[in-house]
Amino acid sequence: MGILRQLVVWILVLSSITKSTIERPIVQIIECYDPALALEGSSMARRPVSETGDTHAHLRRVSFRLFGQFGYDGVSLLTIAQAAGLTKSAMYGHFAGKQALYADCMTQLVALFEAHVLDTAGTADDALERVILLFRGLQNLSTDERVADGIGGYWLRPNTADVTDAREVLKHFETRARDVVEAYVVEAQAAGRLKQNAPPKEIARAFIAIMEAIVLPLGERATSDQSELVSVLAKIFFEAYATDTTTIERARAVLG
Repeated sequence: MGILRQLVVWILVLSSITKSTIERPIVQIIECYDPALALEGSSMARRPVSETGDTHAHLRRVSFRLFGQFGYDGVSLLTIAQAAGLTKSAMYGHFAGKQALYADCMTQLVALFEAHVLDTAGTADDALERVILLFRGLQNLSTDERVADGIGGYWLRPNTADVTDAREVLKHFETRARDVVEAYVVEAQAAGRLKQNAPPKEIARAFIAIMEAIVLPLGERATSDQSELVSVLAKIFFEAYATDTTTIERARAVLG
């Protein structure tokens, strides 16, 4: 269980960084947030919808970034409308309200995890390669420009708003992801590539925690730093549980 303790320490370190990363913008919003000033000169500044070619897709992109930066309570529909170059009333032609829009953004977040991590690993035929590609997927996720401004806001629970639908989207993904990771570990053990003392359930839970901890500080930390962290965590994992040095060398070749 020593490896899991090491991973927990890494998660706690990442979480301590994450806490200040997430809370600081929210405090700023409560005390002095001015949507017009905040958007002026930023990557989220208003632009004509005609430039996007697709109003609905543009609205989804803008909303995803703002909710990711500031959380549900930290951004209003008016702010989103201004950032998207729409009137507030025009937004209702695309979504029933703020909660529906937030749920859609949570779906976008999960889709990124699915595409970069689970789908990437699923392309491998070799049992060990699938485990290695789980970590590679984390590296790819941290460099996706859609999360470059930070997505910590999705882990901030609203004070009063009912966002059950959005939370269920994330909860369902976490459950499925744990099952997939656990299955990959079991398959790698059966193939003789990972040691039998590797606890599949615990590893799966730890991996999901690491996955979320890696992306939370984005927007405050360089993506290259996060990619290096993934490489270090993978090294700890494979040195502890790989059955031979060839496996460790293969992981190093893929992950750096």
